[in-house]
Amino acid sequence: MASTSSSDNTQSSDPAHLIVVSNRLPVTLAQNGSEWSFKLSSGGLVSALSGLKREMSFTWVGWPGKDFGESDRVKIDSLLRENSCGAVYLDDETAELYYNGFANSILWPLFHYHPGEMIFEEAAWDAYQRANRAFAEALLDMVKDGDLVWIQDYHLMLLPRMLRGMLDARGLTGVKIGWFLHTPFPSSELYRILPVRRSILEGVLAADLLGFHTYDYARHFLSSCTRILGLASAPTSVEAEGRTVHVGTFPIGIDPGKFAEALQTDTVQRRLSELERRFDGARVVVGVDRLDYIKGVPQKFLAFEHFLSEHPEHVGHVVLVQVAVPSRGDVEEYRQLIASVNELVGRINGRFGTVEYTPIHFLHKSVAFDELVSLYAVADVCLITSTRDGMNLVSYEYVASQQARHGVLVLSEFAGAAQSLSGALIVNSWNIEEVSDALHQALAMAPAQREANFNSLYKYVNTHTAAYWGVSFINELKRVSQAADELAQLPQLTAQVAQTAFGAATQGLRVLMLDYDGTLSATRTIPDFARPSPQTLRTLRRLVELPRTLVYVVSGRIRAHMERWFEGIDVGLVAEHGLFYRHPQAVGQGSAQGPAQGPPQDANGWTCLVEHTDPQWRET
Repeated sequence: MASTSSSDNTQSSDPAHLIVVSNRLPVTLAQNGSEWSFKLSSGGLVSALSGLKREMSFTWVGWPGKDFGESDRVKIDSLLRENSCGAVYLDDETAELYYNGFANSILWPLFHYHPGEMIFEEAAWDAYQRANRAFAEALLDMVKDGDLVWIQDYHLMLLPRMLRGMLDARGLTGVKIGWFLHTPFPSSELYRILPVRRSILEGVLAADLLGFHTYDYARHFLSSCTRILGLASAPTSVEAEGRTVHVGTFPIGIDPGKFAEALQTDTVQRRLSELERRFDGARVVVGVDRLDYIKGVPQKFLAFEHFLSEHPEHVGHVVLVQVAVPSRGDVEEYRQLIASVNELVGRINGRFGTVEYTPIHFLHKSVAFDELVSLYAVADVCLITSTRDGMNLVSYEYVASQQARHGVLVLSEFAGAAQSLSGALIVNSWNIEEVSDALHQALAMAPAQREANFNSLYKYVNTHTAAYWGVSFINELKRVSQAADELAQLPQLTAQVAQTAFGAATQGLRVLMLDYDGTLSATRTIPDFARPSPQTLRTLRRLVELPRTLVYVVSGRIRAHMERWFEGIDVGLVAEHGLFYRHPQAVGQGSAQGPAQGPPQDANGWTCLVEHTDPQWRET
């Protein structure tokens, strides 16, 4: 199980090459006789990375969709190499258990707050590990030292650790690894129910940079690292196995120019005219979703039903056009969802429809790109009611298609895009009445307000594009990797180095500046838990008794704590991050030891670096 695309992975002076790794390759392979061909697949990741492709070249590595015999692999690998791709081959059983058995039956529902849909099986977990290992082995034959590897999504959460271990074993320590999650990351309270929670976290923590759509997702991840693994974390990093793993937010985007260009084509203009005639006299609400339980399609239909019931004046004058792209129809939960949605459509159309009027136009199929752009362009409102969504790029696509109409975007607060699109009407998709009211507000909005909201939305969508997302992540990966390399080059202060330097200082005073929190004592929030140990105090007493030696302890703690902890030891104290300092008594015992006079001191010998301070802020 390894890719047949390979290259010399020895030390190279060539510029760093980018390798993008995802579960699936962005191609669909077809065989005609003995020859193979492929066409580009559709999908959110394909669209996003196509924007990056225009900014920089990269090799895309992934599973080709099925297993192939050895003779076919040779031809397929040659074809893929010509198009900057590399294949990772999995046997059919491993692919099924890894993809549907673990990634989509465990991680997908958990990450989208549907733990009741989880079905954990050891065989699926074993397949997930085998598949991630196959990816690592394939990459090992492609990567050169200094390359950048960007791993995508929840399917490959073990890959960073597996790949890092194999690279280190070969001495390829200069490879930089990034990982990006395209779904939400759940709160630590929910994530902790995962039986293999530690392995998954440890898998991604071998990367140099971890990316998420929103700050909330990143915060949930860091909280899980702290609560489950006991690791120290900061708002943008986590310490793991002596390394600093950086964590950032990178909201994904689209290629808005693609939609602007499509709107100018004759095909879209003709279709747009047809739709305008078809819905003449009616206001159009559009919804475009994959038919998945996270997309909130039943909630959308219930809200539309409530809207027509509460505002009967709109009956006959407002239609909802819902495109529901089929998804995993072989799974029981999805079959139940399809039945529920069909029942709602029939009930609402039966209740409010007439011979001339159909409230909901339900299209349970994929639609061509030109048809999609036309539907976006004709709609007065786009209604998105996801119950949990990593980002939801339909919102961006609608905005990119609305330069003429300035339509209103009604967006669920549970979609990651809600944190970026400030010009949208944000709703709780579980609150049917609230969604209904927002729909009424959108249809009644004054043209000036519609235009103002749209301008805000369009500015964001047009600047935070797919290419911007990709380039931002890669630039950040390069930055943190360079910073880590520079840090690794700093000489380490070992005990031997310190002893040698101290013993060599034979002239004048020897001054030791010792940090307190994290050096002399473990970092503690509660002061009583941060007091120095008896061994630390004994060591300090021995140091200050050495000839020609001054010792200072530097801390962010307040003066009262420092005075109490080090009472009876002649050390200099620097408190409150340097705002206050107090010299040891030895400084004032003669010119040979230091200046006898200095700035004004308080009754306890403390000097303040700032002439006037107002401590009243502490009392608020």
